Amino acid sequence: MRQLVSELAKRGKLTLFLGAAAGVGKTYAMLTAAEKQREQGIDVLLGWMEAAAYPDTKSLNAKLQFPVLSKKNGLMDTEGIIQKRPGLVLVDNLEPVNGPNAMRPKRYLDVETILGHGIDVYATLNIQHVESLNDIVSRIIGWNVVETVPDTFLEQADRIQLVDAPTDEIIQRFNRAGLNESEREAQRKFYRAGNIDALREMAFRYAAQRVDSQLEQYMQAKKISGPWPVAEKVMVCVSASPFSKQLIRMGRQMAAGLKSDWIAVYVQTPQGFSKDKEKQDQLSRNLQLAEELGAEVVTISGNHIAEELLSLARSRNVKQMIIGKPLRSRIGEWLRSSVVEQIIRNSHGINVHVIPASLKSDQEPRAPLRGYRSFSLKSYAWITVSIALLTVILHPFGLTFELVNIALLYLIPVLLSAVYGGIGPSFYAAALGVLAFDFFFVPPFLSFTVADLRYLVSFVVFLAVAALTGSLAARLKEQLRFSKQREAHTASLYALSRQMSAITDIHSLLENVSRQVSQMAGTPVAIYLPDDKNELRLSASSFVHSQLGQSDSEMVIAKWVYQHGEIAGKGSNTLRESSGLYVPLRTEDRIYGVLSVNLESSHAVLSPDTVRLLEALCGLAASAIARVKLAEEAKLAHLMAESEKLRTALLDSVSHELRTPLATIIGSVTGLIEGDRLFSPEDRLDLLATIRDGALRMNRLVTNLLGMVKLESDMLHLRKKWCDVEDIIGVVLAQVKDFQQHRNIRVELPDHIPMILGDEVLLEQVLVNVISNAIKFSPDYSNIDVSVKTEESSVVIAVADAGIGLAAADRERIFDKFYRAEATRHVPGTGLGLAICKGIVELHGGLITAQPNVDRGTKVMISLPLNEESKPSPLPPEGETEQP
Repeated sequence: MRQLVSELAKRGKLTLFLGAAAGVGKTYAMLTAAEKQREQGIDVLLGWMEAAAYPDTKSLNAKLQFPVLSKKNGLMDTEGIIQKRPGLVLVDNLEPVNGPNAMRPKRYLDVETILGHGIDVYATLNIQHVESLNDIVSRIIGWNVVETVPDTFLEQADRIQLVDAPTDEIIQRFNRAGLNESEREAQRKFYRAGNIDALREMAFRYAAQRVDSQLEQYMQAKKISGPWPVAEKVMVCVSASPFSKQLIRMGRQMAAGLKSDWIAVYVQTPQGFSKDKEKQDQLSRNLQLAEELGAEVVTISGNHIAEELLSLARSRNVKQMIIGKPLRSRIGEWLRSSVVEQIIRNSHGINVHVIPASLKSDQEPRAPLRGYRSFSLKSYAWITVSIALLTVILHPFGLTFELVNIALLYLIPVLLSAVYGGIGPSFYAAALGVLAFDFFFVPPFLSFTVADLRYLVSFVVFLAVAALTGSLAARLKEQLRFSKQREAHTASLYALSRQMSAITDIHSLLENVSRQVSQMAGTPVAIYLPDDKNELRLSASSFVHSQLGQSDSEMVIAKWVYQHGEIAGKGSNTLRESSGLYVPLRTEDRIYGVLSVNLESSHAVLSPDTVRLLEALCGLAASAIARVKLAEEAKLAHLMAESEKLRTALLDSVSHELRTPLATIIGSVTGLIEGDRLFSPEDRLDLLATIRDGALRMNRLVTNLLGMVKLESDMLHLRKKWCDVEDIIGVVLAQVKDFQQHRNIRVELPDHIPMILGDEVLLEQVLVNVISNAIKFSPDYSNIDVSVKTEESSVVIAVADAGIGLAAADRERIFDKFYRAEATRHVPGTGLGLAICKGIVELHGGLITAQPNVDRGTKVMISLPLNEESKPSPLPPEGETEQP
């Protein structure tokens, strides 16, 4: 919500100068108002001015001399205006269509972009260019107005200034305008008194409607009581027919009059499923028009259009439904009730507005029978040949077979034609089968006459059965095809979501997304992601050796989509002449990249369902990219936290652990230097022993720190060779002898200990750390037992002390970095020794655990795996390393 408020606060203000027709004085009024703004210190820029055909407007423009930004390729330089950032921009006429190479297809989209950058705009518009009034205007003036502006954009106008003049004065201005004879003749039919009067009335009504809407918003904002109308939601039924545009505009007008929301609904049925490019494009244009006019576009699937529409209407509390009635033949209406009739019959509590279709060149004159497909001569020829062959085969057996069996055999071509050809070929097969059956097998033979009138009933039953079975078979085929498409879409979403949930590498994720989307759309796909400098770069492509996505034009469009977060390219409102469709990979709060779909090939057509599926896939991809990036950031944060913890531990070690032995060494050395004559030989030996103990303590601390750094950075590598456990224990006992003080270390070894494969130096460090811990936490004159036991697949070394012991909760955690048990806080240490032991043992494939000793204290057990070749001899040469 805060983001929305912030965007609205940054948006520029739009003032619309609205008139009934050219010549009422819109541009003159806009220039006059702009001059007042300039007098107040506002920087005014003339963004676009049409060639002034009216003398008074032309002279005023020359007099005011507003700065003009030069045109770019014959178009308004929108990017130049944004870069210059004036306080106010003047744009004459919102409705024109830009050229094919323009960034945006229409001028009002340029104005919308300028407003989005916080720049105010004054613009002019004639009432006939309002999209929702297009059909009414067409009936008034006699032709269709192509250049229109959607109502959703006009509703964003902060102020509408109605500019009007008497009808006769508007016509006189037109006659005095500086137009050539061809232009004057072309517009003469428009400037009729009746046309101008009607357009003026429309302009008044439109402006009054806007004033009423603003008054209602003001009263609601100020909590002023009033007779508020109850909103009635409007639903418009949309199809692939061009006639749907008229329904959409009527729905827009009705919703505006009722001050309610409205829905544009398209029902996709298996029978209506079509791969026809023209129909798909028309449907896309219809749904896009509805979206531009502010409708909520809904696409649902089902077998029965009327039932689906009524079900949605009741679930969405729709009170007004608009539906078109196609032109149908009398026979068609008699054979099957239309969708309109079914809706009216079951529309309890819903007002249904039926708009009959008019027979025009841009509209479908007839509603085709459901299930019929385009005529295919090949299917009918195959049916004719198959029935002829069946007749030739059955004719010799005509007297031996029952006529009922022969009639049933003629159903085979009907079923096959329904499955492979459709309903039309199945009806043809049924009719041809009846004729062949009557001519060759029903007396009198070789004649279409029937001796027994009861056969006529049989023929009617046969045709009915054939029609029913053919219709069911054709419908099942269409449903199967429709279900396969839906299943493919669902499978694409499921496969992508499942694969993306398991992928943690960004490059693998992008390759998977590009491959999946390419398979779904049937066309090459490229993905752009920003680099470390936030510059967009091609990161993945469905075809490795393809040049897709590498051209300058493709990169420019991708950067625009990434910056604005809007879809661009073919089928969108921006750069629709481009050869591809560019979709942002965005979540609610961030844009992660752009996905490009190449639609250059003529057969590549994206239906509305495919576009929605593509948007869903891009949403999944953006979420997956966000998840991977968040995981990487979390991992980096964890590493930084661990590094900070390690740094703190190092500082703590330097300030506590290193300071004590250093102070001892410095004090002893100083005493030996300055008081050489005062000390006896025994005293000197004691001081030297103290220096040695401090140095050994520092050595153990530095060794542990370096070992932990190597473990954390994966720099610790094993130099494996055959090791004798007894030798390792002997070396360790020699190293700890100097600081074991009054503890008694007892060793218990079996008669035979197998050789183990490992790093002898690191294993010695493990035992030194474990025995040093036992010495540190054991009382004087206590026993420390070191024992070795051979199991089936491992050698277990146990070190047991009689110290203070561990709590149950500490037995697992003592092997974590920097962990110190509460009972041992008073003893100096860093908490790294056992953590290093765990890392080294696990590198060897072993296990280290701690458990209570039998009497008291703690018992640490080190389990090292035995290799299959473990044996006491022969030993490899000394120093030779082997791989596990």
